[in-house]
Amino acid sequence: MGAQKMINLINELGEINRVELLCAFELENNSNEKYILYTKNEKTPEGYCIIYSGKLVDNNGEQQLENINDKDEWDKLKKVMKLMTKYSIEGDKNV
Repeated sequence: MGAQKMINLINELGEINRVELLCAFELENNSNEKYILYTKNEKTPEGYCIIYSGKLVDNNGEQQLENINDKDEWDKLKKVMKLMTKYSIEGDKNV
């Protein structure tokens, strides 16, 4: 398993949240918009890791994270998450 990549996210109140970056990517045919998937390593009651997502936008040279509000865009991101899960499960079987 690879090393964790930790990043800092600063919220609207200026509070710093240290999170684990799972991946950063661009969606095809999406005007080169960039996205990240990350976790705070929180678990659901069932034991699953909670994954967060966001769209990276440039605001006067500063990167900011926006929520995904568009249904089609969100559907594409869900496909990426499903592929990551499938890869993780299949990878575990090959260990």
